[in-house]
Amino acid sequence: MTPSSAADLTGLIVAMDQRGSLDAIRERLAAGGDPRRLMEECRVGMEQVGRMYESGEYYVSALIMAGEIFRQAADILLPLMTATEGPQDSRKVVIATVKGDIHDIGKNIAVTLLEARGFTVVDMGVDVDPEVIADAVVAERPDVLGLSCLLTTGFGTLRETIAHVRERTAAWAQRLPVVIGGTAIDEHAAEYAGADGWCTDAADGIAVVHSLLG
Repeated sequence: MTPSSAADLTGLIVAMDQRGSLDAIRERLAAGGDPRRLMEECRVGMEQVGRMYESGEYYVSALIMAGEIFRQAADILLPLMTATEGPQDSRKVVIATVKGDIHDIGKNIAVTLLEARGFTVVDMGVDVDPEVIADAVVAERPDVLGLSCLLTTGFGTLRETIAHVRERTAAWAQRLPVVIGGTAIDEHAAEYAGADGWCTDAADGIAVVHSLLG
């Protein structure tokens, strides 16, 4: 493999080159590459594949193939990312992908990174109703709630879910911080949904959680 092909990890994922992508990751790690940087390039590749699917350039089979490449990349990179994590935490996070969205890759990475930092994580899975999430928050009394949504069509559900949670936790002495994440999330989506913080990838999400918890 040439150095240039090893460098273009995002392009390899967009081209659905499974062997090339994994070889590039191993080669760059051997050369001292940052696993966080490599994971971000993989995420960008997945995001581009998603956009190409939405535009009709790629079919659902491409999404499935790119998702499998991403999972295999995560198997290599996540242990290296968690091994370099800093001080441990002892607080609790409830996390879920909201109703109408079945994407779980970003959520699963966030769970792994949070657990590596010592957080207790209650993972509710994907396609979770607002009322069910609110019930879990009341039962678990977490220090922060994390909501994942990769679809712009899910922004209304994010808003509905957060409203349910706010209503059910109104009697709490301290406002529960809510962090939303997904490739389509930005500050406008966070303001619309009523979230306290937002991120586009799991690694940044950990920093947002820590900043909100102080």
